[in-house]
Amino acid sequence: MYQLLIVDDQPDLVEDLATNLDWSSINISSVYQAHSASEALDILRMTPIDIVITDIRMPGISGLDLIESIRASWDHIKCILLSGYNDFEYAKRALQNQASDYLLKPVEDEELLEAVQGAIKELENRWNEISSHKKALASIQINLPILRSHLLNALLNGEHISKEQLEKRIKMMELPIQYGSTCYMMLMRMEDYFYDQSNSDISLLEYAVCNIAEEIFHEDYRLWYVKDSYGYYVFLILPREGLSNSKILQLMNPLAIEQKAAQLQHYVKLYLKGTISLVLSKIGIFPLHLSTQYEDLIRSFRQRIGSERDFLLTLNEEEQYENENAHSLTHLYSPPLLNHLLETGQWDAVDQKLTLIYEELEQERGDSHEYILETYYSIVSSLSYSIHKNKLRLVDCLGTEFNQLMNGPHFHTITQLRSWTDEVYSTYKLIMLDRVQDSRTGIIQKVQEYASQHLAEASLQTIADHVHLNPSYLSKVYKLETGEGISEYLSGLKMETAAHLLRSTSDKIYEIAAAIGYMKTSYFIKLFKDRFGVTPQEFRER
Repeated sequence: MYQLLIVDDQPDLVEDLATNLDWSSINISSVYQAHSASEALDILRMTPIDIVITDIRMPGISGLDLIESIRASWDHIKCILLSGYNDFEYAKRALQNQASDYLLKPVEDEELLEAVQGAIKELENRWNEISSHKKALASIQINLPILRSHLLNALLNGEHISKEQLEKRIKMMELPIQYGSTCYMMLMRMEDYFYDQSNSDISLLEYAVCNIAEEIFHEDYRLWYVKDSYGYYVFLILPREGLSNSKILQLMNPLAIEQKAAQLQHYVKLYLKGTISLVLSKIGIFPLHLSTQYEDLIRSFRQRIGSERDFLLTLNEEEQYENENAHSLTHLYSPPLLNHLLETGQWDAVDQKLTLIYEELEQERGDSHEYILETYYSIVSSLSYSIHKNKLRLVDCLGTEFNQLMNGPHFHTITQLRSWTDEVYSTYKLIMLDRVQDSRTGIIQKVQEYASQHLAEASLQTIADHVHLNPSYLSKVYKLETGEGISEYLSGLKMETAAHLLRSTSDKIYEIAAAIGYMKTSYFIKLFKDRFGVTPQEFRER
């Protein structure tokens, strides 16, 4: 659905166009109103508008100047001009600023709806072209290095991608890699000399080191590499496609890979005057062993190389990937993190995250007290972070379970931990959902109070300014909570107020119209009759 903005210095005309045309029939969901070009620009800065209908002749900034500003800042917005002047110069400037249409006042409803439909068609054509398969492929081609890096980082961090999805992405990114291929991984740390350089120089040196690696390995191997969050370079080493099985066996020998790695160290020191340390993994299967290979390399750098320089280490093949005595929990620390999900109130995602955490504990860790403690402290940390971030206290959010927190964990089984987590999480979730509801209820009250006290000038924009919210967000929240839009609410409130004034005062009809925001009495009479079936005078006489 599209969003429309109507701009004219005649409030009655704007109100008439906004409320009396069947905009929903042509896929318009929201209609915003502005009575000057400056007010229109304020709305445009805060709200994603698709189409603007503007009068040409307005005090201050004209409609033509307005669409020039729109064209400069929001090139995607379509503009339709309304004018009481059949002047070629106006039409010429409108064409220069790529106006979708130029209509003469008074404009018929059908004519205006057709013009907006034409603008919608232009928008659809433009976005279809932008999102077309051909454009998408061209964009992917330009951004291939970034996309490849993101994919490799995801695989290293253990993100689950189905075989079908992974093969599709590999093909799309033009990576000559077969699912199930054997592979090695090499972790590289650039040292001392390199990090004495400026940021611009180190980027060039990193690029040079990766080029040397490509040159050394390119004849028989494919390299796929990325810089990880620790500042290491991770190289995935695979045999080139089209080689015989005997050749692959020869190339995927750890000694052959180690010789290439030693050459890389030598040439980096010789030509770039710096040292690098390298750790080579055991052979693995792509992509099944990637995250385990990566964890092994990180751990080996930390435990076996540490702060030493210019080292080359190959991991022992006798160490198996399966049945490791101890390693970190995967789902507890893989993105999205639990504290981020709690902070943003993604409750369904929190449920899924906790399910994955407990499934991993039950299937792979049994009732290991170590892992139960690790999971407990991680969950408590995430909850504490989210609760304090929302300016709440643990004791208020956890209720009786806070005592358990103060006394420390006494869980002996995963079931006990899961039961406690479900309890505290459900309590906190209810508090946060009530808080959101209370916040929305408060917004509705402020909207209705302001509207009743400032009925003559009340509009979506003035109300949004009063409650300090984006008009688009306010409009959606109001409709979600009350079932009607703010424009409908204001229109109904104005008519009910008018009916009350007609019954209880002797004010003139034009005075009542002005009191509720209608400067044009004939327009007020039309709206009143549409609502009550009689004119204001007939209503008063009854």
